[in-house]
Amino acid sequence: MQLVAVDSLEIGMMLAQDVITDSFVHIISESTIITQEIIEKLVYLDIDFVYIHDTEPSQKKEKIPEAKFDPSTLEGPEALQYHFKQTLICIKSIYNDIKFGETKINENLSNVMSPLLELVLSHNNILYSLRCFNQNEEYIFKHSIEVGMLSAMIGKWLKLPKYQISELAIAGLLHDIGKIKTPQYILNKPGELTPQEFDIAKKHSEHGGDIIKEDGSFSQGIYEGVLYHHERYNGSGYPKGLEATNVPLYARIVAVADVFDAIISNKVYQLKLSPFRASETVKMMSFDELDPKITNLFLKKISEHYVGSKVLLSTGEEGEVIYLNKFSINKPLIKVGEKFIDLTMQPSISIKDILA
Repeated sequence: MQLVAVDSLEIGMMLAQDVITDSFVHIISESTIITQEIIEKLVYLDIDFVYIHDTEPSQKKEKIPEAKFDPSTLEGPEALQYHFKQTLICIKSIYNDIKFGETKINENLSNVMSPLLELVLSHNNILYSLRCFNQNEEYIFKHSIEVGMLSAMIGKWLKLPKYQISELAIAGLLHDIGKIKTPQYILNKPGELTPQEFDIAKKHSEHGGDIIKEDGSFSQGIYEGVLYHHERYNGSGYPKGLEATNVPLYARIVAVADVFDAIISNKVYQLKLSPFRASETVKMMSFDELDPKITNLFLKKISEHYVGSKVLLSTGEEGEVIYLNKFSINKPLIKVGEKFIDLTMQPSISIKDILA
């Protein structure tokens, strides 16, 4: 048995161990014969090395008919990971093109995104989908895709027409596109921004609106979602200080998705918090900053997937959510082994993350 780099694999070699991703997803079984299709699959899924049985040169060079990799054969986490990566490649390409002066956004964005969107919407458990995405990707790109998927899911829960759900996904994907024009030292600053730096950072929503408008192929709703996603229901947002329903619908939806995902994501200046803590923050903000109709529906739907979840506690213990306290979403009843922990009665204990 030998460890072989994927880019050195030859058709006809035989796997000596199961191939499993970093997130413990089983990909390919031991004793599988390497084909061109399998090599492409390993590349797409970012697998760098596999274990191969020692073989004679004549066996290694055995010709096996090549088969083109078919993404439609992927299911579950594999499918989500694959289509997340394809969307990620497209988003990175868009950012790079605009950075170097391109004014037209990749016209294939909608087609590339559609399979991922369909998977996320059909599964309905958005938290499960987000957990399947690569957690090591650069924040701005990963966050953009997640906000797009969250925004589309909110659109589905609001029973919006299919075309609006797709537009919400695009608005979310592109909501931070204006950060291309924000200096890197501000985007990557680990500490608090100065007032002057914050003023520069806030310009990204207007820059994003300009990019969408200059492209000329996007709907008014997508333009408004990008331009106004930092407006707040109480008028405290930017760039125009719009209030209540004067903030366009897409912007109100993207705002909720943006806030929630920012909290559950690792950033240069802050480690991620659990979805329970994010839900609590969204609930608090719904009293003045976020549209209460949207947040109430969002929290109701998100919480439907909390009961039964496996969670990691701040004590290091792992447990299962048994019951939710509707008045304090981040303080549920947890079963750890044979004991029960009521987090409303244990203020020193919190949920660090959802495991499954």
